[in-house]
Amino acid sequence: MHPLRKMVLRLFPRKTGLGSYPKHWEYLTEDQKNELSDRSLAVGEISLHNEDLNALTHFEVAASLSGDSSEAWYRQGVAFYEYGLTEGREKALLLASRYFKQAAQLSPEKTEIWSAWGATLLQLGATYSEHHFYLEAKEKFQKASEIGCSRLPKAARASFHWNFGLVWSEIAQHSGEAIDVQLAIQSFRASMECQEKPSPKFLNDSSCAYLQMGLLVNDARLFLQAADLANGAVEQDPLYLEGWATLAHIYAQLYLNTMDEKYSLNASLCYERLCKENPYQADHWLGWSQILGESGRLNRDAKKLRLSIEKAIRGYNLDKTNPTPLYQWVEALSHLGALTGRLDLLIEAENKILNAHDQFGDEPDLWHAYGICLIAFGQYYNDPDYYEYAIEKLQYGLSLDRTNAEIWHALALAHAHTANLTDDLDMIERSTRFYTKALDLKPFCPALMFDAANAWLIACDLHDDPSDLAQAIHLYEALLQTQKDALLNHPEWLFQYTTAIEWLGEYNADDACFAKAADLYMHVLLIDPETPKIHFRIAMCFIKLAEHSMEAEYYKKALHYFGFAIRQDEEDDASWIECGLASIHLAHHSLDAEAIAQHYADAEQKLIRAGQLGNLSALYNLASLYSILGRYEDAMEFIYRAESASVLPSIEEMFEDEWLDNLRNTEVFAQFLSNLETRHGNGSPD
Repeated sequence: MHPLRKMVLRLFPRKTGLGSYPKHWEYLTEDQKNELSDRSLAVGEISLHNEDLNALTHFEVAASLSGDSSEAWYRQGVAFYEYGLTEGREKALLLASRYFKQAAQLSPEKTEIWSAWGATLLQLGATYSEHHFYLEAKEKFQKASEIGCSRLPKAARASFHWNFGLVWSEIAQHSGEAIDVQLAIQSFRASMECQEKPSPKFLNDSSCAYLQMGLLVNDARLFLQAADLANGAVEQDPLYLEGWATLAHIYAQLYLNTMDEKYSLNASLCYERLCKENPYQADHWLGWSQILGESGRLNRDAKKLRLSIEKAIRGYNLDKTNPTPLYQWVEALSHLGALTGRLDLLIEAENKILNAHDQFGDEPDLWHAYGICLIAFGQYYNDPDYYEYAIEKLQYGLSLDRTNAEIWHALALAHAHTANLTDDLDMIERSTRFYTKALDLKPFCPALMFDAANAWLIACDLHDDPSDLAQAIHLYEALLQTQKDALLNHPEWLFQYTTAIEWLGEYNADDACFAKAADLYMHVLLIDPETPKIHFRIAMCFIKLAEHSMEAEYYKKALHYFGFAIRQDEEDDASWIECGLASIHLAHHSLDAEAIAQHYADAEQKLIRAGQLGNLSALYNLASLYSILGRYEDAMEFIYRAESASVLPSIEEMFEDEWLDNLRNTEVFAQFLSNLETRHGNGSPD
């Protein structure tokens, strides 16, 4: 008995074969044997297609008569392949593979045999989730390609390239190599050239390959190509849920890579469609919750965070064995609690994560969610202790998975918050180091790049190190260059970058930086007129330009924007005092006596208002103004008040202050300085 016959009997033990070779067959001619073999094959194929296992008897007749005919083995392999595609019959695929092997040994020059063998191994890989089947399938398809698939009918060529593309996609999932995905895409393209109207399933498979490549090389064009293909699939069949799921994933990834809100909306619409058509699929509710949660967090949108919580609850209730919806629930609660100042939401989030600890304590994502919750507590209480607790939990999460970019990001953020509160240099150094690690793992995430740039800006402020500023500017520029379309939704990116450029001007005494900063701040103003302190920042850029160039026109522009800043926030003492000082400078650049008097009067009004709002430096500035105006008694009154408030500059600075020239010529001020120098032997009132 042929070994394959034994395998058939093992798989189908209740079906007996033909038994011994009928003697009358010995007298048949070869043509008669071939004819009988063909009839038996045909009957067997029809029977197996109709789930009639008597087909096995007919196949055995055909095998007995055909001898070394590869066609008989091939046709039986195809029959068993098609039979094995139905759930519960997968073992027949193993049999089909053996038949194709026998056929290939008999006729190794036939492309269709190698192609069918590869398709069978592909199906076995999908059935048993064993990688070696895909590698074997690749070898068979490569052999078919070497022989030449042009001899195959057009439909068969389309199927061959489609299956080869699927094999390369599966191999790429295991290897992580872009070249494997590229080969998959090439195969899908070759298949499409052979099809007049590609099916939704084919379009979806092709879309997944482009998505796979996009995730590897982070090219938005690949994600958009993937979206076009997936859209084609659902347009052709609106009930094709697998296509909607792929499309939702693509739009979600586009959002994470661009932070363009149109992609967040598109992803939400896809998930809404999926949840409507199949409300019992937990993964769909989870995906919807995640995209809403991310958009809500980044845009500080409480409504979206509430919707994220709602969807996460639905997903968790459908499958409580999967903790991922619970983690999303906790994170959305934490962000909403921090945003709205609701302690009850933070406590609820912490209780949920504590209840899940015993069951899912070995899950890195649990510790990430716990860290996010504690960071939210730190934001609520403005307390570095909570950030320390968050760091402890996140570090434990990293001990479970050091390749988790989200945990590195959260850890860096917790350190940056601590540094902001404590001015701890070690904390900000660790923060930037952790951001570097997170960026290595996830190099093209806009939210991560922005947070990292902000951390280097804090480092520059604490270290007073221009190299930190250069790193911040590099990240801001990379972000703005690659995400131009998202600026309308995220003007804070441009604002922070402009702040860095302004600081660069301070370091280098470079007027070009201040001019550029003023122009960029105006762009921010156009995008979001309600940006806090935006008018003040523009005005200060013009002040710097005026100080360096000594041009009165810059002081006039500064006063114009200080006026807007005061109208935007009438309680902002910094705007009042800077506006007053700008008026004094402008008076010094004026030739008209009436204009000079008006500028001094405006300056007095602004400085007094700054003092009323609690700005103690206004005391010394008023003394300087009264010195200029020759009002020496008023000047000395404010000098004494400034000394009492400990806001006087050093004696050296007061000797060099041109605005005090008039007052220094008075006996009372000379005596004051003498007494001051006696009391403070080190030459400083401090």
